[in-house]
Amino acid sequence: MIDREQLTDEQTRIVQHGRGPALVFAVAGAGKTTSLVHRIARLVTQGGVAPGNILASSFSRATAQDLEAGLTELGLPDVNCRTLHSLGRQFLKWAEAEHHWSRRLGDEDLNPSRLGPVLAGRALTRLARERDVDDHELDIDRGELEDQVSAWKAQLCYPDLDEAALPPAAREEARQAEHDNEDFVTLYQYYEEERRREGWVTFDDMLLEGWEALLRFDDLRARAQQAYEHVLIDEFQDISRVQYQMLDVLTEPHRNYMAVGDDDQCIYEWRGANPSFILDFREEYEADEYLIRDTFRSQAPHTVLANAVIAHNDHRREKHLNLTRGFGGSTQVHAADGADAEATHVAGAIESQLDTGRTLPEMVVLVRQYAQTPSLEQVFIDRDLPYRIVGNVPFYRRRPVQVLLRHLFWGTLEATVRTAGWFDHRRNAQRYVDRFQKLMREPNRYVSTDLITRLCREAVGDETSITDLLAASMGAMHDRTAERVERFLDTADQLVDRLDEPAHRTVDWLIKALDYEDYLRRYSAFEELADRRIRTARSLIDFARGHPDVASVLRRIKEISVDRPDRGAQADVLEIRSIHRAKGREWPVVFVPGCNDGTIPTSRDDSTMPPPDEDDSAGASDDSGSEDSDTDDAPAARREEERRLFYVALTRAQEQLHLSYDRTEPPSPFLAEADAEHRLALCDRVRPVFHRPADDWAAADVAWLCIGAGALRLRRYLTTWWDPTEAQRRALAAHLGREEALREAADAEIAAYARDPGAEEKGAHDASSPMEEGSDASETNGHAGQTAEQDAGVPTEAPVDEATAQQLRTAFEDGREVVEDALGLGPDEADPANAPAEKPEGVPEDDAVGGTVAE
Repeated sequence: MIDREQLTDEQTRIVQHGRGPALVFAVAGAGKTTSLVHRIARLVTQGGVAPGNILASSFSRATAQDLEAGLTELGLPDVNCRTLHSLGRQFLKWAEAEHHWSRRLGDEDLNPSRLGPVLAGRALTRLARERDVDDHELDIDRGELEDQVSAWKAQLCYPDLDEAALPPAAREEARQAEHDNEDFVTLYQYYEEERRREGWVTFDDMLLEGWEALLRFDDLRARAQQAYEHVLIDEFQDISRVQYQMLDVLTEPHRNYMAVGDDDQCIYEWRGANPSFILDFREEYEADEYLIRDTFRSQAPHTVLANAVIAHNDHRREKHLNLTRGFGGSTQVHAADGADAEATHVAGAIESQLDTGRTLPEMVVLVRQYAQTPSLEQVFIDRDLPYRIVGNVPFYRRRPVQVLLRHLFWGTLEATVRTAGWFDHRRNAQRYVDRFQKLMREPNRYVSTDLITRLCREAVGDETSITDLLAASMGAMHDRTAERVERFLDTADQLVDRLDEPAHRTVDWLIKALDYEDYLRRYSAFEELADRRIRTARSLIDFARGHPDVASVLRRIKEISVDRPDRGAQADVLEIRSIHRAKGREWPVVFVPGCNDGTIPTSRDDSTMPPPDEDDSAGASDDSGSEDSDTDDAPAARREEERRLFYVALTRAQEQLHLSYDRTEPPSPFLAEADAEHRLALCDRVRPVFHRPADDWAAADVAWLCIGAGALRLRRYLTTWWDPTEAQRRALAAHLGREEALREAADAEIAAYARDPGAEEKGAHDASSPMEEGSDASETNGHAGQTAEQDAGVPTEAPVDEATAQQLRTAFEDGREVVEDALGLGPDEADPANAPAEKPEGVPEDDAVGGTVAE
């Protein structure tokens, strides 16, 4: 933990905030935890506040632990650091102690996070019994029901709002749970009835009932409000509606309430977070607002692109990642000929990093969805690169893929029965009937369990095709069931006939024949969940590409399941994470494959993609957004969240950022709208000024520094963090003093740069062309450097892009003033008479930083 005297001016203003509400917007890597810890220390040491009367909290356990560790380091272990769930649980314990509610929290053997699955299972069983069907015939997954109940509770939604008998203040905020599939609401009611009967408190109930307790019981509310004189909440952009309302009640008497977060990193809307909570905080509470915009994590090629990407969101607080670490590092954009080629490129780049001395834990692969991992996993296994998928299992063990593989494998067994009569080995006979029982359940054909069991027994006993037995049983079935069985039998016949066709075509056909995408969309609780599952299923198509038949792809799956080079949880392995699971983390080298429209963002723009055949909202709840949300704004809101996700990915890199995409599909529109090629090319132009000896500087170099200062908004960096050597100061003063020569150099450079597709075509960053293998990532972004003719500014016949040229001229004029301010030059000092007679000596320091990094 750094000393308070080493904080930046922006951090210091937060520390010095006194009483009353405050809102802090903190960009990625800004050292906000340090700022919060020092503010708490000042409240105790200078404000006379008892440590136990200060609450420092967050949704995340990791964030609360970071706060606690920082405070302990400063000698303040008694500050109340806890998660918001723990806070809600405290209120429940108080309610029990005062006999408002019966005792439910005493059984330490009950893990609240494990009660949800049990309750969901019991609710499903009850509904199935009422309808005289098996649980699986409800077509609602236990995990999905649990997730939906969790989302409802986070949004203050009740299965029966009238029955909840809430006090008026609570009733005003609460809502009735609604869902397109009414069974979900019925199951929520059964879930709650079972929970109350058992006297259980789930993880979600800690918040919901904690909020209820504050509003139901006046004495408890008064005790809670008096317990904490100051409340500080970190990662405020991630809180849900129930957390927001609980904190609102808690801080009502004094509003010594500081919310810290970054709306640009609000990426959990699907589970209840809402950027409006942090964006409206200032107006809601008439709060003082602070910004900490210096990032101590990333470097220019990362921050420049991240700023350009997130600027296209409308629903945000305008702010800018300010550079502190200079123009080292790199951002590469690679275009590959297909997903397999992209995976091969990523693996090759990782091996190149290992050759330079990097270790696997210093690198990470971030994916938008886990459906992207099959091609990556296959290449990593082939190259013996040990990897771990954080938050998921290998792709071939994911449920949608398992369903398809089960059909394919069973199809090969059915083909054996039809051609050979029966199996040579009893084990294959058992597999034949086992797989049949499972595939009849997903997608569900609604055949009774008793009939399926009997048919399997007869098939083994008579050594005959189970499909023949199934067909013979159709006469006793209900008409709708018979129709489903007939479709299954037709699918089975076609599957057997297609086994020898190219595997990817067979998988694609199978998904359509099963209506599997529609099935997943109808029976997924959330649209986001349905989309993930569909992409996971379709990932098997890409994996199967290149395999001549089904048997070949099944053999490959078996091989990689045996050979997968995972060394265990503690081993040095390469992590593959979703972008969601990268939040709050950082790595020296970050790979982000799949930068394609349809992946990042997951849904293509309506202008470039025809409407889907199915209703995307089927099975999804409308209760995850704010009460005042407009359904017409939903696509725009989803796109903004996707853009925030991409921003989070871009801001994880400390040294190198590798973006890649499949050139056979449209690239991510986020790259185009951010003008990534242009932005990264500007970084390449500005970089030499900081790395080249000052006595080698030409007017063109200083011109590019001025252009960069204006176009890339480098005022804060140049005036606060850059510490030029004396030689650099003299050289800059000399060139700035020769105003006419400097402007002529700028005009020439701008004209050459803005020719389209002229002088910059080969030298500038090219977002649509692959990076050459072996290029020095630390030197340039994208392609290797320019040709000699380009360095000399030789004009071409191509016309000048006047819009770009004018932007750069404006940037030059603005940036020249910034550079002069950074050097402390007045009008008289920037004069040729003050220039040294000889070129200054000495080599500039690489990206010297004036100040202390506050991490």
